[in-house]
Amino acid sequence: MQNPATAAPLPATEPAFELVLARSHLRLPVEPGESMADVLQLAGIAIDTLCEQGVCGTCATRWLDGTPDHRDSCLSPEEQATHVAVCCARSHGPTLTLDL
Repeated sequence: MQNPATAAPLPATEPAFELVLARSHLRLPVEPGESMADVLQLAGIAIDTLCEQGVCGTCATRWLDGTPDHRDSCLSPEEQATHVAVCCARSHGPTLTLDL
């Protein structure tokens, strides 16, 4: 058993961020442990999803502002410059604006 005094620290909790929807002007909080896809669907915004693990690209959505934290394995660097997989991505900043 590892000594708690020498154990590696647990990773920091991911910060919450605000999802801004450019067309509808909605602002939705995305809490740690929530996906953007879940938040969008709970708000009544239909988002196609399939794998929900960032491997299929079904949920790829155009982003307009902010700095996405891409965590998918399906979008090329060129695609990531304009789109984000909302099933698994986060935001590096306090807001991320989607073309919705």
